[in-house]
Amino acid sequence: MFDLFKKSLRKFIPFYKETKTKDEDTAGSMFQIDFEGFQKSIHYKIIDRSYFITALTHRSFLKVKSNPLKIGIISNERLEFLGDAVLDLVVAEYLFKNFPLNEEGDLTKFRSILVNKKFLAERAKNIGLGNYLLASFTAKKSIEEGYDTILSDAYESIVGAVFMDSGYDAAKEFLNEEIFKKLDIKWLNQFDENHKSKFLEYVQAHTDFIPEYSIIKEEGPEHNKLFTVEVFVNKRSLGIGKGKSKKQAEQEAAKNALNHLDVLEKMGLTKKRAAG
Repeated sequence: MFDLFKKSLRKFIPFYKETKTKDEDTAGSMFQIDFEGFQKSIHYKIIDRSYFITALTHRSFLKVKSNPLKIGIISNERLEFLGDAVLDLVVAEYLFKNFPLNEEGDLTKFRSILVNKKFLAERAKNIGLGNYLLASFTAKKSIEEGYDTILSDAYESIVGAVFMDSGYDAAKEFLNEEIFKKLDIKWLNQFDENHKSKFLEYVQAHTDFIPEYSIIKEEGPEHNKLFTVEVFVNKRSLGIGKGKSKKQAEQEAAKNALNHLDVLEKMGLTKKRAAG
């Protein structure tokens, strides 16, 4: 069925070459997918290619004007939805079995890190997933510029495709190879982006104060603001951060403060001992 479909569309390929533009240059790339290379990169033997063609198809590919393949081809959004659910279950099962001494709060924290968009984008980059994506020029350009959502969504779609192609155990094995074999607590912690929480815990553990955040500058128009935030402990500046939102700027300020804990230690703001 797939071969018949592919043959019926081959006549369109010269058309792509003649009218190729930046936003249309991936329109004929379905027949350029190196499935052998792709299988090696994901360490999985594909049974039904159609699942993976869908998993690799970003919605921008369907909007390319000269793309005659869009009839009968769908984006990876439905497989992303499925892959997200499978990923949640596999990760939860792994953490439950392999971290028996950790409480529910720890397991929840670890799971949130392992299904975080940034983390999944890193795993996608590790297998070179961007090289196989069917997407418009602008979408691929955004990936190069650091927009990770396209990659993380595609990674979840691949998980969904493996699940549909071979079942739950195959999806577990895929994630075991790609994630769990490399897993340890220090490795997990580097993806924990809640710098405010970390800084608060440290300050409360070592002093009698709590961090206070203050917006010191707002720049740009309403629809594209840039905030600058400074974090203080006992009215002493520990870090400055910038971001598109107040929360993002606060996280950046806390991150910078965590890189300068020696300054806090030199302040002599040690925790007072209870009288006894």
